[in-house]
Amino acid sequence: MPKFFEYLGFWIGAFSNEEDRAHVHVMRFGAEEEMKVWLQPEIEVEYIKNINPKTARKIMEEIRRRKDECESKWNESRGIR
Repeated sequence: MPKFFEYLGFWIGAFSNEEDRAHVHVMRFGAEEEMKVWLQPEIEVEYIKNINPKTARKIMEEIRRRKDECESKWNESRGIR
């Protein structure tokens, strides 16, 4: 479960052995707050669960800002250079 970064108390990263399309999971462990965001071909939300819209917008802004970093860490977690 590689962690890419943490933001506003949320863990942003990936789980191993998932689908090949690059994405991140956003979770607050111990709470039922989560979202999944595709990184390719465009950044888009797959789902949001129990995260208020204002916080979700802030998280999306941060993921957009760090898209290259997320894609690089995604590739590293898959053994792609």
